[in-house]
This record gives sequence, C-alpha cells and structure tokens, in this order.
Amino acid sequence: MTDLIKKMIGTYVTPDEQKVLDAINNSGLTTMRVVGRGTLTVDVKDVTKTDKFRSYVEQAKNILE
Repeated sequence: MTDLIKKMIGTYVTPDEQKVLDAINNSGLTTMRVVGRGTLTVDVKDVTKTDKFRSYVEQAKNILE
C-alpha cells in the first residue's frame, strides 16, 4: 500500500534505481553536480584521487606491459 502512495506522489524508487542511488551515495565523491536532465558531472581531480581509480590505472599498466 505504501508503494502505491509513493507512486502517486512521485517518490517511489525501483530496486534498480535504488542500487544506482546507493552507488552514487557510497562513491565518496564530493564534487558531483546535476546538470540538466539526468546528467551528473564530477571533477576529474576528485575521481583520480580515489583508490579505485589508482587500482584501475595499475591494472591498465599491467595489460600494456
């Protein structure tokens, strides 16, 4: 019943949408901005400082060697 009410007032989020929202929330990025309709921007410096990005860089270097 609460899902029906949430759908009526426009606050219902599907499980897939919730996964995306959780990923954004847990990303640790602080410079995210919504621009336009559905566009999310982030500062490159903010991304390149993350451990996950550095791990991907190391993996790419290993592939290229």
